[in-house]
Amino acid sequence: MLKIKNYLSIIGFIIFFQNGFSQSSAIMYSDAVDLMHKNKYIEAIEVYNKIITKSPFYYEAFADRGNCFFALGKNEEALKDYNTSISKNKDYYLVYFYRGIYYLKQQNYKAALSDFNKTINIKPNFASVYQKRAIMYEESHDYEKSLADYNKSIEYEKSNSVLYFERGNVYAKQKKYTEANNDFTKAITLKNDYTEAYHERAKLNWEKGNPTTAINDLTKLISLNYNLKEILAERGDAYFQIKKYTEALADYTQLTIVLKVSLPAVFIKKAYCNSVLGNNDAALKDYSKVINSERDNEDALIKRAELYVKLNKAVPAMADFKRVLIINPKNIEALKGRAKVYMYQKRYDLAIEDLNEAIKIKQDGEAFYMRGAIKSIQKDKKGSCEDLKAAASLGYEEALSKVEEYCP
Repeated sequence: MLKIKNYLSIIGFIIFFQNGFSQSSAIMYSDAVDLMHKNKYIEAIEVYNKIITKSPFYYEAFADRGNCFFALGKNEEALKDYNTSISKNKDYYLVYFYRGIYYLKQQNYKAALSDFNKTINIKPNFASVYQKRAIMYEESHDYEKSLADYNKSIEYEKSNSVLYFERGNVYAKQKKYTEANNDFTKAITLKNDYTEAYHERAKLNWEKGNPTTAINDLTKLISLNYNLKEILAERGDAYFQIKKYTEALADYTQLTIVLKVSLPAVFIKKAYCNSVLGNNDAALKDYSKVINSERDNEDALIKRAELYVKLNKAVPAMADFKRVLIINPKNIEALKGRAKVYMYQKRYDLAIEDLNEAIKIKQDGEAFYMRGAIKSIQKDKKGSCEDLKAAASLGYEEALSKVEEYCP
């Protein structure tokens, strides 16, 4: 009887010890998870190490430590821990999910698909795995399967704004603009400060040819202080496209003066806005600023030359056109611009030489129209009509009415 009592007491001690040990590991595990969620991966790994030393069959600890290694870019250690976790418990769905994400990042789509499928087999109502598999299909350009998985994920998480946003991106890649717009709008409805959704909806409307609608979303983004340099540039370009030059100028000015953006393209557009609005000195200053930093910037040289022409300053205009043609003899805008100056100077033969060269490089409606105008001055009606008709056939609007008037 004494032996039996001693044996039972030993068993009781072991059970008590195991329970206490299990509780201790659980507390440590909770602490490690908390550290991991705070992105304190190194500290979390230290705690997971202690857990695994005490309880080598703690498969969740291996899986989570793998996530910490993965976050730190230690891929070999991460994969080893995922595999160990699976060896401890082949039914732990999360570790297949984690390893699938690991393979997805490595662009090992076959392995990722296998792990995501295993996750679904074990846990078919796990929304996140459908989302990740959708991303995998999207990266593989299998958009229909990607959409099917997003649809499935949304079935389980109808209020998840990210799912609508990501599905909207897939629709946008398919040029399904209505569906994409609806998803971006739904994402914004669920999360009013969803900056990425506003931005994608703005880009979508820009691509659809609706810059005014895009401006509304870009303005919202500016109010949210989101990527100000990029968004101000985009809104400025949208205003520029619809010829709201005052508003465009305000955005370009804020970019260059307040945010210290020094991109030549921004200064060129700012200068053009100033020239349209009659601020010619400011425009010349900005064009010159670009040219001083980039002596071979053809766009800035041509636009400054065109402004000189507008101001009846033929000499500096010709100097800029000549400089462009030294840089690029096939720049038809420079050839046409110099031809205009020759026309104003009534040096028609030289103008026609430049226009002939421009037309040889590219069938250009404006070049044909200008040459037709010179031929009309030279009393060459047949040649003039031929050029006007050529300009009209290329869609040059001013030529259309002239053909009806002069070339019946």
